[in-house]
Amino acid sequence: MSISLTALLLIGLTLALWIYTLIFLHSVMMERNLLRKLAYQDPVTGLFNRNALELFWKRSNGKEGFAIMYLDLDGFKAINDTYGHQIGDKLLRRVSDHLLQVTNSHQKAFRIGGDEFLLIMKDYDADQVTVLAELLLQKISVPYNIQGINLQVTGSIGITMHPSPKKPLPSLLKEADIAMYQAKGMGRNRYAVYQRIRQRPNVRSYGTARVIKFAAGFRKKTKIQGIQQMATL
Repeated sequence: MSISLTALLLIGLTLALWIYTLIFLHSVMMERNLLRKLAYQDPVTGLFNRNALELFWKRSNGKEGFAIMYLDLDGFKAINDTYGHQIGDKLLRRVSDHLLQVTNSHQKAFRIGGDEFLLIMKDYDADQVTVLAELLLQKISVPYNIQGINLQVTGSIGITMHPSPKKPLPSLLKEADIAMYQAKGMGRNRYAVYQRIRQRPNVRSYGTARVIKFAAGFRKKTKIQGIQQMATL
């Protein structure tokens, strides 16, 4: 039985439409993935960014307690000013690699700006948190060679731990920020735990100003619309 030319044309058009639909759906998926990456991923380090932090906290708040590490690099500004942003960005990526090396499924790493990072831990105990802080400080302080330039930085870490999930994120960030500046005041390249330190007025005042500035940015809505979820958070 022969097939008419009209039937062949219909079959060809159907196949072409099917292929076009697959290509279109693939392009839409790729575009959504790109928008998600732009919205929630720091472009320099590949870590989660502030938008991701906001989404993570909205999904998690009220369910469980957290430990928060606030990491600030010691001496990074001098390196960035001396060798330029290209070298500085590569150094930030190397530090970010160390952060990812020490994290597991219960921990999330964020870059919140400049040379400042957050590590948020669920399902933690106090000893585990401090051991992790020591390990991270050791990894960060190793010498780096970037484009033939020998560099070295250290880190100061502020830690706050709350088994109760009720405390708002800006308050936790304030505590971790205060502890981080206490670590810097004690000589840098170390960590300090908020619950175990005595808050001095000048440290508390400076930390509060920083957190107010951060919280203002934290509350800003992302300009990219239509992204409702990020499966990896």
